[in-house]
Amino acid sequence: MYDKINSIKTERMFRMKKKLTSRDLQALETHKKVTDTAMKLVKEHGYDRVTISQICEACGVAKGTFYSYFTSKKDILIDLTSRFNNELSQLFIYDENLNAVILYQNAVTSYLNYVSKDGHTFTKSYIKAMIDEELATESVSLELQQDFIDKVLRKGLRDGDFQLNMSCDDFFALFRAALMGVLALWSMRDESGELIAMGQRVLFPLINLMKKQYPS
Repeated sequence: MYDKINSIKTERMFRMKKKLTSRDLQALETHKKVTDTAMKLVKEHGYDRVTISQICEACGVAKGTFYSYFTSKKDILIDLTSRFNNELSQLFIYDENLNAVILYQNAVTSYLNYVSKDGHTFTKSYIKAMIDEELATESVSLELQQDFIDKVLRKGLRDGDFQLNMSCDDFFALFRAALMGVLALWSMRDESGELIAMGQRVLFPLINLMKKQYPS
C-alpha cells in the first residue's frame, strides 16, 4: 500500500516539475472530477452503496476512462485518504513560540474540526469502508500527521518540558489508536453528537504521558 501512495506522490511531483501539456491538464482534470464525484456520492449514499457505474455516470466518463486512473473502487478510497492527509497537513501550524502541549492540542482540535465538517454520515461510511477494505490498520491516512506530532514531541524534549517516557513512535501508535476509537464511537452513534468535545476529552490527556515528572 505504501508503494502505491509513494507512486502517486512521485507521479504528482513529476507532473509539477515538467511543463504540462494540454493532455496532461485534461488528465488531471478528469482524475479530479472522478474523485470529487465519488466523494459526493459517498457522502450522499455511503461507500457500500456507491458503484463504479454510478460514479462514471455521475461524472460523465466511460468505465474505460475510470480504469485508466483506478483499478478498483478501493483505489478511490486510497486517493481520498491521500487527499485528506494532505489537506490536514496544511491545517497543522507549527509555531516555535508556542510550547509543545499547546501545539499538540491545536493539532488535535484542527483534526477534529476537519473531520466534523464532513458530517457524521460521511465519517461513519468512511470509517466502515476503511475497515472493510483493510486500510484502517495501516498508517497511510496519518502519515503527515505523525511527522507533525514527532516534531512537536522533539520540541518538548528540547525545551525540557517532556522526557522520553516512551518513544515518539509508541506515543503516536497510542494516539492513533485513541483517535480511531473516538472516530469509531462517534460514527456508531445514531446522532452526530459533539465530536470535538469528545475527542479533546480523550486525546488531550495523552500528552501528559510525555511530560517531565518532578519528584513531589
